Amino acid sequence: MDHMQFLMVRAHDADENISGHALMATAPPDAHIVNCPEEKYPHQMPDVKMPDLMKLLDLSNRLPLDGEITPIMAWAKILQDDNFRDLSKQDIELVKTELLAKVRCYGFGAVLEEFEVSDALMTVLAGKFSNGPTPA
Repeated sequence: MDHMQFLMVRAHDADENISGHALMATAPPDAHIVNCPEEKYPHQMPDVKMPDLMKLLDLSNRLPLDGEITPIMAWAKILQDDNFRDLSKQDIELVKTELLAKVRCYGFGAVLEEFEVSDALMTVLAGKFSNGPTPA
């Protein structure tokens, strides 16, 4: 069972507080938690439209995140990078893989250090313009 589902199953008991994961678009529905808590919920990313992503980015920008950024802020930073157009799908997957290990989840949401995004981009770009990707 992944950590999100575990927290929701644990919080279903009246003595526990529900975690912020219940507000996530990828959270298992309450019916799944009640009826089959041990069965892994087949998570899938929702089809989120650009206006909703922009609203999420706007809300993220209002948070007091001293040196940390939310995942939507990280992707905005990547998209705004001057070298973004030079990245292939494989390069973006490398950036994603490198950043995935850096994300920390606090019950209210996920964050990562802002410098980690720049470092991941520089690592992938350095590998792209040398002789292949550099090891992380």
